[in-house]
Formats: sequence, C-alpha cells, structure tokens
Amino acid sequence: MELTNPAVTDGVNLFVNIVVISVAFIVALSLIDAKKVSDKEKKT
Repeated sequence: MELTNPAVTDGVNLFVNIVVISVAFIVALSLIDAKKVSDKEKKT
C-alpha cells in the first residue's frame, strides 16, 4: 500500500528542490553582502 500518490510526490520533490535552491541563493547573497560590509568597516 502506497501512502502517497506518485504524481503528487514528483510535484512535491520539484517544489522542495526549488525552495532549497532559492534559500541557498539568498544565503549566498547575504554572505557576500556581509563580507563587503565588513571589508568597508575595516578600511575606515
């Protein structure tokens, strides 16, 4: 007995992958921004 419909599972996997990639992209941008800000503070 399957607990989930395979068609729904494929859609959920795609959605989760999109969310994970988006979160990773946002975290990377924030780390780059934080590094730029800390470099500016060191120069002054």
